[in-house]
Amino acid sequence: MTTKQKPDTSAPPEGEGRAGSVVQRALHAIELLAVEPLTAAELARELDVNRSTALRLLSELVATGYVARDPATKRFATVSAKFYGLIQTPDTDWSQILDPVLASIRDEFGDATILAAPAKDTMVYLAFFPTVHMVAVSEQLGTVRPMHCSALGKAYLSALDAETLDVNLARLSYAGGTEHAAKGPIELRRRVEETREVGYAVDRDETFDGVSCIAVPARIRGSLIGAVGISGPSSRLPDSRIEELGQYLIKRISGL
Repeated sequence: MTTKQKPDTSAPPEGEGRAGSVVQRALHAIELLAVEPLTAAELARELDVNRSTALRLLSELVATGYVARDPATKRFATVSAKFYGLIQTPDTDWSQILDPVLASIRDEFGDATILAAPAKDTMVYLAFFPTVHMVAVSEQLGTVRPMHCSALGKAYLSALDAETLDVNLARLSYAGGTEHAAKGPIELRRRVEETREVGYAVDRDETFDGVSCIAVPARIRGSLIGAVGISGPSSRLPDSRIEELGQYLIKRISGL
């Protein structure tokens, strides 16, 4: 069995300091976070910098989408899908294919549209088109949502084969979410099966009270990359609109 190894922490050339330049420090942070999620304090110790410096660095990495913070554990981790994007060819660039679709859906319905990809126990926003309404949910590129209770996570899980789904249901921490969230693998499996039956997932006040999301699996030329969703206040996404939005997403996203 192979295990991840800690990155080399040997000192840089004399005169640069242990943390080195800003670029070196950022790359070192990414290497560390790729091995295991860390809090800001833990990363500061690894980099031999103070916590405020580590927080500034993490803020920049989150803003650019390379790192995401899990609000349940307060730990930061790299966003795998972001790095996959660096080696995409123009023929497989997700943003070129999905961004116009996400913008079009947002413009038609008015609420925020999202592309999210899996990252450990979470779904991370890789693309985000904000609502046109004054009242909005606090979301942005790099936002993290728990996989077990978000519509994005349930949509992604619904597209996995049986064996991969079993592995994911067993490893999830089920941390975060409201009282309406699934509390374990049995309950989540039932919700994933319901998602498969109708073709779209629903988060009705599961991640946050008063916030709803409808999502479908996202595939580019047959390859599963994550999920696409519409998100907004539950008052703007009542039960009467759920099926309409779900079927619309299926139609728009399934042909990509």
